[in-house]
Amino acid sequence: MKLPNLSLTSPADDRYVKTADGLRVFCVAGVMWYHIWQQSWLEPSMQIFGIVINLNWLVRCGYLLVDGMLMLSGFLLFLPYARSAFDGSETGSVLSFYKRRAARILPSYYLSVLIMLFCSALPKGEYTSLSYAFKDIFSHLTLTHVFFPEGYTYTNLNVVLWTISIETQFYLIFPFIAKAFKKYPIGIYIAMVLAAFCYRDLFAAKQSDTTHLINQFPAMLDVYANGMLAAYVYVIIAKSVKENSALSLLSTILMVLCSVVIFHLFKGQLHESGYDNLRLGQMSRRYMLSLMFALFLLLSGFSLRPVKFLLGNRIMRFLSAISYQAYIWHSVIALRLKAWRIPAYNAPENPNMHGEVIWQHRYTFLCFALAIVAAIVLTYLYEKPLASLILRDKRKNKK
Repeated sequence: MKLPNLSLTSPADDRYVKTADGLRVFCVAGVMWYHIWQQSWLEPSMQIFGIVINLNWLVRCGYLLVDGMLMLSGFLLFLPYARSAFDGSETGSVLSFYKRRAARILPSYYLSVLIMLFCSALPKGEYTSLSYAFKDIFSHLTLTHVFFPEGYTYTNLNVVLWTISIETQFYLIFPFIAKAFKKYPIGIYIAMVLAAFCYRDLFAAKQSDTTHLINQFPAMLDVYANGMLAAYVYVIIAKSVKENSALSLLSTILMVLCSVVIFHLFKGQLHESGYDNLRLGQMSRRYMLSLMFALFLLLSGFSLRPVKFLLGNRIMRFLSAISYQAYIWHSVIALRLKAWRIPAYNAPENPNMHGEVIWQHRYTFLCFALAIVAAIVLTYLYEKPLASLILRDKRKNKK
């Protein structure tokens, strides 16, 4: 009879970091909650066993978690390259990388664009001029919408899609950055961080209006760099250190410290007043916040077994798998439900301004529930089958 493994530690895997699932779910759920809160104004507080827990700092600053999502992308994309730097394993060609990324994100992205265009923007006559329509539509079809106010700030085609544009820009240069990062990790890391600081501090922050500048790709270079460096260090430790109770305990303690720093960064952002100060505050905290998320992820791979289980169990794996679709559609669902008065409310409009607390709770629950249902359907009936179809030729060639 085989006894269960009661050890509080488990060896790290340098091929896939299971705890990344939990971090992705946390970041995506936080962004979703922020957008839903913008419509519901539901105070994010609860009482458990007489203890009041107020998550106001998290929900109102949920947009900061986009940086955590992008850091995670840098970490996971670079992980196989970091591993290949030490064991010589294959990472595939540049073309194969582009094909995998395209199969993963583009079908769902274009589905959203087309649905929003033909089922919402055009039928409702939301474009006030031909120029506005052309810039919004063409820039989304070419994934360049962050370059134009009409496609970024004033789009009628799902505002959350700007992150897909940023990710696509990163994908285009990633194979070349990854190759250089393998050889000169410190030098390339410093160059990426300096480029981001120069863009944000010497250019964007000095402009009278930072609305269109805060989330451009150069402003995210250090976010991606932190993820890539964390992956590099993770592989070094995973290959050189065996299962170790002291390391797991130390990693867990340091994770808690990272969480405390993240909490204070959020609290600091919460106290910024005015849109200009909010954007400047977000830019000034971007490097440290993404660094803390990167350290948290790095340390989680060596943490105590209960922590690994909490972040890397089957439920987290499942939620992580559907998170892309949930992210794409949650804002659309939230806006449509409110416009369609689902659930019903008594106020002529904007029930969040009239203290309809019951509506706030029902609406918030329904937004999350429908986003998850839609994500499950689209992930397993559209995203994954289509990605498999696109990559089928590649698998045949390998055989």
